[in-house]
Amino acid sequence: MVGPKKPKLRAAKSVNGVDMISNLPDSVLISIISLLPTKTAVSTGILSRRWRHVWKDLQVFDIDGGPFFLPRKEAPFVAYVDGILAQRNPLLPIERFSLCCDLSDDDPLVMWVQACIGPHLQSLHLEVCLSCYEFYLPREVFTCTSLRSLVLKCDSCLDDFPPRFCLPSLEYMELELLDADCENLFSGCPALRELKVKLSDPVRNNWHGSHTIIMPPSLKRLTFEELRPSRVNDIVYLEIDTPYLEYLNLKIQTPCFLFEVSNFPNIVEAHLDIFQCVEHEHNVDWVAQLLKALCRTKLLTMKHYTTQCLFEATDLELPKFCCLLNLELDFVSFNSNFLMNLLHNCNLLQVFAIHNRKHRHMNWVEYTGPAPPTGVPICVTSHLKIFMFGEYEDAADEHAFTAYLLKRGLVLETAAIHPMSDFDIWRKHDILKRLSAMPRGSNKCQIKFGSLTY
Repeated sequence: MVGPKKPKLRAAKSVNGVDMISNLPDSVLISIISLLPTKTAVSTGILSRRWRHVWKDLQVFDIDGGPFFLPRKEAPFVAYVDGILAQRNPLLPIERFSLCCDLSDDDPLVMWVQACIGPHLQSLHLEVCLSCYEFYLPREVFTCTSLRSLVLKCDSCLDDFPPRFCLPSLEYMELELLDADCENLFSGCPALRELKVKLSDPVRNNWHGSHTIIMPPSLKRLTFEELRPSRVNDIVYLEIDTPYLEYLNLKIQTPCFLFEVSNFPNIVEAHLDIFQCVEHEHNVDWVAQLLKALCRTKLLTMKHYTTQCLFEATDLELPKFCCLLNLELDFVSFNSNFLMNLLHNCNLLQVFAIHNRKHRHMNWVEYTGPAPPTGVPICVTSHLKIFMFGEYEDAADEHAFTAYLLKRGLVLETAAIHPMSDFDIWRKHDILKRLSAMPRGSNKCQIKFGSLTY
């Protein structure tokens, strides 16, 4: 029995031979091509007479200069962007503008930004590498009351900030600059929820004396990277009084750094990579104070420079981490007393990862804090499920600490041990034999040694 014939799939056409998508209203077509890169959206104008002018009603622009610079041809790109902005419908305000390119000077960029500024602009994203060092962004950007997202990734110095800002709707800001005067930058952003700041100055020393950076109290997520070369005459004062903060990522290299400690009752995740010179011990104590302010976080990572700051702090008193579930720690000077003191203060810890960075550094500071309490930490017997040790050297203290966790870890499920990468195969085999002979307190515990599981 022959079944009914399946209908053939054909392109849907209207009675006059035009495809159905072209029969959609202009507003729908604009919504569709707004999802495309601007170069693709503009190219739809060659499809047919129906499409010739549709793109001119665009209110969203995503311009990438990459294809114009292979080989580098700046003039055609500038003419291309000028043409787009000149031909677009001036009665429809720009809502979102994104630009990624290289430019020899900021004159075209300033004109493009000025063309975008208006009462309906919601998002401005500039990722521009400028040959000129100083970049003077139009001041109208910082008084745009409708702006909700502002991204400035400019390989230059953003100068001439206005004394006051008025960005009442801004919720997201990302700055990646060689240098900037940030003292008043965030004072006019009462609705800011997420902020990413990356400051560096490899060319010249613009900052002298003290410099103040005050974060808005409305923040929920903060990423702050201060990567200028070490200068003993610079003092940076950073104030983070943000009671709603949930995420914190600090990367700091300036040797003279002052920090205003606040409480973070809603903190969930914190990452600390803080470098302070040994010559400035009096500036290290704020790192220990910061750690206390983060006592309610659920995830905490500390790079080796941060742990060194803690070792140098006077009268270090580790806080009680009442909510901490995941702890990742780098060190250049392994010390079981410090690790045990941490474990005694993390009753709910489930994942504990440590990484040995000793072989990369010749000088380090030893931990001189108190001996840990007697007894087994509560987390080891009741919550710790995963233990990871990177660049394991199998020194006597490392071996003893690992054996302790394997034996006392009553709910431990995985112990991932990664030996030093430069060990030969025979050294690794010997370490594996020693680890395999260690008694385990949990019958579910598996030792993962590199790619092997035992």
